[in-house]
Parts: sequence; C-alpha cells; structure tokens
Amino acid sequence: MDSTQYAMKKIAMSVIGGSLFVAGYYHVHRHSAIVDTKDAQLSIQKPVSTIPFKTLPAFAFRSGKYFTF
Repeated sequence: MDSTQYAMKKIAMSVIGGSLFVAGYYHVHRHSAIVDTKDAQLSIQKPVSTIPFKTLPAFAFRSGKYFTF
C-alpha cells in the first residue's frame, strides 16, 4: 500500500471515528436530559396503584396427552 493511501485511510478513519464519538456524546446527553425530565414529571403525578396478577407459564403440559410427530 502506498504511503499516501495509508495516510488517507488513517485520516478517513479518524474523521469517521470522531464523528461517531460526537454523535454518541450528544445522543447520550440528550437521552439523559429526557430521562431526567420524565422522572421529574412522574414525581409530580399521583402514583398509580398496580393490580396484582398471577403469571401463567408459557407452555402448559397435560399429563394425559403426548406430543406425536
């Protein structure tokens, strides 16, 4: 590989990596601001009572029946 191509590849990778880092940085800070706002709104509202429910297993097997293929 030619030294010019190597340098251009390194520069391109640096620009792409830097752009991804900046985009991720802004995304994380925007998301944390949204979460903080949502937490503040939820603390102002009256708490909602939850209805207890019994969970059912995903598969119910009967002892009298067998799977046949």
